[in-house]
Amino acid sequence: MKERVSFFISIIALFLFTGISIGYASYTQNINTTGFATFKKNGKVYISSAILTSYQNLQNIENPIIEENCLRFNLNFNVPTENEALQREYSATYNITITNDSFYDYYYVYSDFSQELILGNEQDGNISYEIDGIEDKELIHSKESKTFSVTIYLIPNDFGDYNITGSAEIDLEQKKEEGRLLGSIEKNIRGDLTNPSYYVPIVVTIVNTYEEEKNFTFSLSNKYFYLLDENNNNIENYTISANETREVTVLLKVYENSKFATDSQSMNIYFEGNGEKKYSMGVVNVSVIKDETITDIEPPTVENVEGHFTSEKGTIEVSYDGNDNVGISHYIIETYKKQDNENILISTTQTIADENSTQIKGLEDGTYFFKVTAVDTKGLTSNSESTPKEYRWTMNVTINITQGGPNGNYTVNYGETFTTTITANQNRTLPGSLTITMGEETLENNYTYNNNSGRLTIPNVTGDLNIQGSTTGGCLIEGTKVKLASGKTKNIEDIQYDDLLLVWNYETGKVTKEYPIWIEKEKEVEQYTKITFSDNTKIEVTGNHAFFASKLRRFISYKDEKNFQIGTAILKESHNKLKEVYVTKIEIINKKVKYYFVASTRYYNIISNDFITTDGYTDITNLYPFDNNIKWEKHNNIIIDYSYLEDVLPYYLYKGFRAGELAVLLEQNKTDISSFKQYITSFITKNSMLKEPIKKNNKRYWTISIENKNKIIKKDLIKEGNYIKLPKLNKVKYWYSTSENRKYLPEENVQVWTGMHFEAGK
Repeated sequence: MKERVSFFISIIALFLFTGISIGYASYTQNINTTGFATFKKNGKVYISSAILTSYQNLQNIENPIIEENCLRFNLNFNVPTENEALQREYSATYNITITNDSFYDYYYVYSDFSQELILGNEQDGNISYEIDGIEDKELIHSKESKTFSVTIYLIPNDFGDYNITGSAEIDLEQKKEEGRLLGSIEKNIRGDLTNPSYYVPIVVTIVNTYEEEKNFTFSLSNKYFYLLDENNNNIENYTISANETREVTVLLKVYENSKFATDSQSMNIYFEGNGEKKYSMGVVNVSVIKDETITDIEPPTVENVEGHFTSEKGTIEVSYDGNDNVGISHYIIETYKKQDNENILISTTQTIADENSTQIKGLEDGTYFFKVTAVDTKGLTSNSESTPKEYRWTMNVTINITQGGPNGNYTVNYGETFTTTITANQNRTLPGSLTITMGEETLENNYTYNNNSGRLTIPNVTGDLNIQGSTTGGCLIEGTKVKLASGKTKNIEDIQYDDLLLVWNYETGKVTKEYPIWIEKEKEVEQYTKITFSDNTKIEVTGNHAFFASKLRRFISYKDEKNFQIGTAILKESHNKLKEVYVTKIEIINKKVKYYFVASTRYYNIISNDFITTDGYTDITNLYPFDNNIKWEKHNNIIIDYSYLEDVLPYYLYKGFRAGELAVLLEQNKTDISSFKQYITSFITKNSMLKEPIKKNNKRYWTISIENKNKIIKKDLIKEGNYIKLPKLNKVKYWYSTSENRKYLPEENVQVWTGMHFEAGK
């Protein structure tokens, strides 16, 4: 597992062409990222564009520079000194387009890379990326372009300037298992075509790379001309053998009564093979003799001028219809922006006569209209305008999380994905749910929010976003009765690290005895929830505390309104057996109270007011599937090495929380290392949250107890990291460690990292 997770972390240099997300920047400093990505060119396959489409807190708003097969970029983020800046996201999203101008199809390949990451100034930081819009082995067809997006995130681990260089190579592999019909043609032709009986021969070269015979034909786009075969017959299908190159002569002729106002004509000759898509072999220019007898007194007409919004940032597609008795030479498109009651000319573009639409690029948000002028071959003109219309590619994002964040105003480009991480202030718990509106619509299912990690993703943003939610305090109200190993109870506010608790063992499906591994400091909340059950028992909670739902066979937070409601079946413990009760009432109590939480070693749960309760981070609690007896149906043995978490997690918590099994969540794509670390630092190891274990001379000590015949025969306080020697007793074959679910031999030395309880095995 260590090797797999190491790879998961190490490919951060490939952010321009692959897709893994691991974070964002959140420290007060200037961050400067520079680098380049190379692209192995295969014939006429190349990077045609790379555009910055959205960003969070980016200082230099500029597109990467394309130098043939190399893409160079420069990112500069600034994290100001205000405290709230630590909660912001620092990212940049690029749209990258690969164009295939060859005659062959190519596969996009990113499975074999060489990569290198160099972080300057001896700084310790983290770069990650997400990709969307292209997959490994995805085809880029001949004459096709493929655009995908890449989002880069930054997380620094110290203050200072960050200079990062990276490189990534990508291959395009030619598709060889299928053949191709290829066509080429002369581009310039001369001839006297004023006489309908005259023709101009055109030689077309066709290549068949299939291993079988194929058919093909031709078509033409010009109202004055038509094609015949070399025998002066209408064009029909031609046949070409497998792996053959063939030259075909076609005759270009003019329709009777055609009149030309200029001495040249342009047309597309199309080639279409059996099973192949139709495509143009290029524009053919035909020189003809001008008929001086033609006089033109009618100007052209142009109508239906419209500007169409596109999701490509800064681009509007302008469409129009033109007509003329002698032929339109070209169109002139003028772009105007309405600003301060003035019409400002932004750009002028000229297009050829065969086109009835064009794209205007590089525009900012604003109100625009378009004037299209048609010019015929005699120089006569007419024009028409579109209706002024507002176009916006930048959507506003407003975040308002009560006692959390990242509150403030942000932006996201139209059609892009908005991603952020919701946070809670000190002593608070993440919102169980969010209220999100986009434009006038309240979003229901078309976004993802993880109330454990706070990660929020809203795809395809088409309107302004408003994100609201409320954080809460967490866990059990003072006075809640916690069951001890002796069978007695103790108020939760009085539980200490040397109290041996009765907890539920997920490996045996029975109760077991454990010491606490984590105790929360005392806190206050202005409001809490009182839950009443069918046996008239009650429990008072706040935050995201979780119970075991018997019908769902998993732990759920009482904040989960979809699953925790009146009638929900919950399991509680009674004399080492499970009892099913139903929720009958849920009351919100507006009263200031103190609250606490205790997590037991290995299983996290405690038995409070007879309910088996645990932390609201249910992704960890529900790591493995449960049966009806709250017993694991299976238990994977893959772990993540401590080296990946040692910067945020003491070893005793790594052991006691089974944090190595984070590997299971990574494998299930339920979190990533950065998000998990944020959870650890925001809640588990935060000074305001964690009540420190027993200490002497600034060293942690843990309670060790040994039980034989249901009687504690030894109980000691042992310094963390030291060893104990298990006793040798008559008829005791082994000692079972409840905190490790492991057996030890008598007289075996055991190293102490957490509170440990040993039971005699006969």
